[in-house]
Amino acid sequence: MSKIKSLLLVWKNYKNDLYYHIGTLSFNGEVYTFEYSFNSDSTRNVKSAIDNGYTGHPAFPSLDKVYTSDHLFEAFNRRIPDQSRIGYENFLSDLNLTNQADRMDILQATRGALANDPYTFEQPLKLNDETLSATFFINGMRHREFNDQEWLNEIDSGDRLHMEIEPDNFADPYAVKILSSNQVHLGYVPGIYNQALFALLKRDVPLKLLVRKIRLDFSPQWWVEVDFEAKVNINDTDLLIKSNLNHLLHKESA
Repeated sequence: MSKIKSLLLVWKNYKNDLYYHIGTLSFNGEVYTFEYSFNSDSTRNVKSAIDNGYTGHPAFPSLDKVYTSDHLFEAFNRRIPDQSRIGYENFLSDLNLTNQADRMDILQATRGALANDPYTFEQPLKLNDETLSATFFINGMRHREFNDQEWLNEIDSGDRLHMEIEPDNFADPYAVKILSSNQVHLGYVPGIYNQALFALLKRDVPLKLLVRKIRLDFSPQWWVEVDFEAKVNINDTDLLIKSNLNHLLHKESA
């Protein structure tokens, strides 16, 4: 049986500069499915997005329908370069992917990002036995107003970073800020993960965050990629499900 791959479709509201997990794309090796995130209790799900002006993806007009297809939905497939394009193998190599990579692998690596487009893909939080993990980019670095990228003096690949809750954040009471070992405020955990990580931090669950890659040639939202990991028990998992999830948590078998 093929391993199910899932990605979270995220919508950016340019009016409040916040991100919402509006739906989930999954692939079981044969069939792709897409559904909106009504089954999540997150404060950043599609219901919250609608309350803030979201009207649905044009390719998926029925908000309560589960869409299925034998092929990747064209609305998402167009976000991936065609295999016939010149330099396609170099494109894969730059993403640390091989020719065996499928469309979901490429969407995950590129986040399906297009210029001046409000949609991107993010990885779900992955639960493998007692290990909760994810890979994401530090958000909000462009708002920190670093002088000449002075944050480069604070971190390097492999460095361990710290996370703290910021309950007095007027934009998001679940905000989780990310700091260097010298307590320099670098940015934030992506908003779609906030509620889950906030709950773990409040419970004093040890969280590990390492710098995976630094990309200076990219725009600020791509500057720093990090790996998140935490060891959780059944009570922590129940807490996550009650506080946030269903669609944000992707359970895997060892």
